Amino acid sequence: MKKKALMNIVAVVAILMCALPVFSAGQQEAAGDEIQVTFMVHDLGNPFWATQAKGATDKAKELGVKLTVIDLQVDAAKEISTWENLITAKVDGIMISCVDEEASKAYCQKAQAAGIKVMATVHPLAGADGSLANDEYNYGFLAGEVAGTFIKEKLGGKAKFALLANDATAFVIPRIDGVRDGILSQAPNAVLVARQDAFQTDTGLAVTESLLQAHPDLAVIGCLNDDGALGAYEAMRAAGKDPEKVCITGTDGITQALELIKAGSMLRASVSMAPYESGKAEMDILYKLIKGLPVEPHQKIPNEAITTANVDKYL
Repeated sequence: MKKKALMNIVAVVAILMCALPVFSAGQQEAAGDEIQVTFMVHDLGNPFWATQAKGATDKAKELGVKLTVIDLQVDAAKEISTWENLITAKVDGIMISCVDEEASKAYCQKAQAAGIKVMATVHPLAGADGSLANDEYNYGFLAGEVAGTFIKEKLGGKAKFALLANDATAFVIPRIDGVRDGILSQAPNAVLVARQDAFQTDTGLAVTESLLQAHPDLAVIGCLNDDGALGAYEAMRAAGKDPEKVCITGTDGITQALELIKAGSMLRASVSMAPYESGKAEMDILYKLIKGLPVEPHQKIPNEAITTANVDKYL
């Protein structure tokens, strides 16, 4: 089952990435007037980012924008070299989900000085012309509330819980803080036994296996994202844990997690950031900024906890 779940994730990412062409929609824009935009995506190997890039791609096609998608692969050095290349190329607009915000600030200013509009996508970038931002703390808190309610209603208000985080990346630290606080808001007697970085399926699996050796009675795991949650789920399942006494939560609302939520599994909740719709909205905002059309440049992404009660509308 571990291999099957991991293969399913790889398959979905591959499908989404195949749907991200570099294209020209000259039929809608006169030659020479075609708007050229590049989307620097944090990590196309992650289903969330692949889905968001697909949304931006589809919206660009609708608007007649030539969109190039570049996978940064969570590589800060690649981010800098791409900035330099795009500024030299004098593209019309740049969308970016930053790997290193501090390093990107100076390049954002250089791009703007060259007349290039810059759109920050999900990850913050101070000084960007536009942004579609996520309230990271609230995003995590919504997931934590579900886990805390589970502890209160199913485990007598007391349980050990662990957090799978990514504390090496500053801007997502508030998200896992929110998960922690959401749990404790509903189950103040719950005990945090570990907070470790694990935000991919393989590391989520390995870290959870290790945590179970140290804490065999671990019942709740709040994860930074659904990728890590899928790994935690596989570890709990392989350990033969009673599904009625375990709660795992993630965020991002990727399909594999939603299917497990719908099935009533140990993976009980995710939180929506609507990646496809967000990608479309980001492209639309940037297009209007480039064209000088009226638009609210800085917007927030709406979030909603996804459980068995509402999962069908996200599938």
